[in-house]
Amino acid sequence: MKIMTNRTINFKKNIYRLFSALIVFVLVQFVSSSPPPAHASGYGQNYTAGSKGSFLSKIKLFGTFASSYTYNFANPAADAQFPNGNYNGNYIDNYKANGFTVNEFDITASKDAFSNGRNNFGVGFKVSLDTGENIQAVGPYTGNYSYYTEPVYNRPIYGFRQFYISFGIPVGNGLKVYLGEKNYLIGFESYNLSRVWTNTYSPITAIEPGELTGIFLKYPFTKGLDMVFGVAMTDNALSPINRYPTFEYIASYKPVRFLKFHEGIVYGAENFIIYNNNLHQDNLNRLFYNFIDAKYKFLKYWTAVLDYEVGLNGGINKSIVYDSGINPALFNSSGNIYPSFLISTSDSTFNKSRFSGIAFYLHHYYLLNAGRFSQTIRETAVSDPNGMWEEESVPGIAYHYFDSTFTVGYRPPSRILKNVQFRLEFENQIANHKVYGNGRSVQNTINAMAVYTF
Repeated sequence: MKIMTNRTINFKKNIYRLFSALIVFVLVQFVSSSPPPAHASGYGQNYTAGSKGSFLSKIKLFGTFASSYTYNFANPAADAQFPNGNYNGNYIDNYKANGFTVNEFDITASKDAFSNGRNNFGVGFKVSLDTGENIQAVGPYTGNYSYYTEPVYNRPIYGFRQFYISFGIPVGNGLKVYLGEKNYLIGFESYNLSRVWTNTYSPITAIEPGELTGIFLKYPFTKGLDMVFGVAMTDNALSPINRYPTFEYIASYKPVRFLKFHEGIVYGAENFIIYNNNLHQDNLNRLFYNFIDAKYKFLKYWTAVLDYEVGLNGGINKSIVYDSGINPALFNSSGNIYPSFLISTSDSTFNKSRFSGIAFYLHHYYLLNAGRFSQTIRETAVSDPNGMWEEESVPGIAYHYFDSTFTVGYRPPSRILKNVQFRLEFENQIANHKVYGNGRSVQNTINAMAVYTF
């Protein structure tokens, strides 16, 4: 929950340069005596260097390309009342209605820090460069306030999704330390479209962190239990926004072969107000995000998932507003006047803004001589009682959204198209207010997508 004006500034320091220098340094140290890579092969394969076991021989280069066409039956044509009506509402990609778009073009280079085994000290890295509408919702804040003041679909369509160095430390079962920008799990879904069953994302993504930049520790306590702990420089930021840290926790538990659980928490300080191009610290506002999901595989080709997520936030300290000479009537969020009820004298941490959502997935696939066929049903319900989270919500008004999605997928048996999947998706969104198209409470869309991995 952040309050901005329409002016922008840029921080002088660019953290990308720092991590670029670190990665170049590591590469020089490990491969200065090795010949250049000889060749690369298919998806997720290693570059092969002349010396077996060299640093370059452990590097993987892979990527994803996804493009789609969306038709919106709500006829979201822009007019004076709905100036953003020509976009699909509550989407984190596929913003363009009735047209083609490149959702994602991702190229990733990575090396596992434990490429030489968990009993050896190692160094790795991961760099994911992405372009397309997929990156706009999670492209990290780099010091330009327009990141928050403008609609998400006006953000740049390129950026780094991940940019970090990792260290493998031979302690116990093997400790990994990550330094840099790292993806945060977004509940059950993934920002890489090759790793999800659907073309679009559920409305729950409104509360999910995109990236965290800082230091993270990952340790496998048992064969079925992994945990991650981290400290970051504020949610979704490459440049520090304030002096308060954000903390991350993720657990992955697989007690049996057919059942897996995930849980994640982000707690931190999204506590600042930007007014007249100045940043004002606010020690009242706090962010808490939690997700928990269960993935159950049954029979031979069936998988069911239940995902629950919640986001909590505080208000704005009254003394911060009035002592700084800020006019509350000029607070602005998504083009709407910021509601006065969010200004508080209370010390309560999470008394002003809440969000919760639950999603159920049922996925089935089968193999035939004609190819691989899949079907996915997704049912989602979310509550935004203060109107502070979803893109289409108006602050101060209670919103409830329901989303039903049916996706069919097909992967041809052809060797030429073996890495391509074609999907067709039907989605129905319902809101308790008229937020879609030209004043409709229902939005129906059809999306045809092709996903290519290499």
